[in-house]
Amino acid sequence: MTLFEILLPIIAIALVGHVSARLAIFDAHGINSLSRFSFSLLIPSLLFINTAEAEIDLGASLDLLLGYYGAVLVTYLTALLLAKSLFGYNAREQSVFAMGATYPNSTVIGIPLVLQALGEEALTPLFLIISIQNLVLFAVGTFFAERQNLSLSNAIDSLALLIRQLFRNPITLGLIAGLLVNQLSIPLPDTVRTTFRLFSSAAVPTALFVLGASLTQYRVRDQWRPALVMSIMKLLIMPLLCGLLLFLWFAIPPLWAAAGLLASAMPVGINAYAFGTRYQCGLAPVAAGTLLSALLSLITISLILLFLTTQGF
Repeated sequence: MTLFEILLPIIAIALVGHVSARLAIFDAHGINSLSRFSFSLLIPSLLFINTAEAEIDLGASLDLLLGYYGAVLVTYLTALLLAKSLFGYNAREQSVFAMGATYPNSTVIGIPLVLQALGEEALTPLFLIISIQNLVLFAVGTFFAERQNLSLSNAIDSLALLIRQLFRNPITLGLIAGLLVNQLSIPLPDTVRTTFRLFSSAAVPTALFVLGASLTQYRVRDQWRPALVMSIMKLLIMPLLCGLLLFLWFAIPPLWAAAGLLASAMPVGINAYAFGTRYQCGLAPVAAGTLLSALLSLITISLILLFLTTQGF
């Protein structure tokens, strides 16, 4: 399968969503409702059933997560320094900026891209990465946003709030439930399995449609400098670090390393914007970075896919 064949269906569905929003076929209320349906039911169903049925190697899983999130943390710290030195952001703005530089769109773009490029077996390492994504990044983001007035008591309160939010998140719940079914070898009746498969079959196209429609809300023009720096960190620096760690440092299956590399190369995820709304700062740069990185990722992801094809994938 050529790079064009891999990317075209993803771009086409997002483009249909974008045009539908531009032509007001779907208004803001309709898009928001479709987004809630996608992220509250369809995507969790996809994550649950694939995690429940996957063959998970716990040793390889640990190496994958160490390599991937090692690259994430180095990129995050570098982005903090750049946010302060280049743009003069305060602690909370720095943390939101760094979140944009490291939080990937692993579900809406990552799942269909990995599925198309590497096959269904590559979804297992991708889901492992997604399973602790919010926990790691939101915990790190909260620590650095609050670092100037951090004490033991408010650190514990922030951690408790983070854990509550994670377990109220349908995506996190879908992953945890799937992992429990998998590790405890809980049998799923055929009717249950079929139901989740039907829901999950609609997850990717619906999420891509919503992504394309949502991009009409963002403007790059006024925030192009921070958006460009954020995109460079997200699309170049983080995948480079991740590739070095996964392919050269840790002894994990090549397919898992390839899935981790592709996951790291995804454009800025919408949860970076959601993190900014918590502090009501840094929203404009992250919104602009979301759009700009989505556009630039067509180039960078194509280069990574070309690299993977030379490696026999």
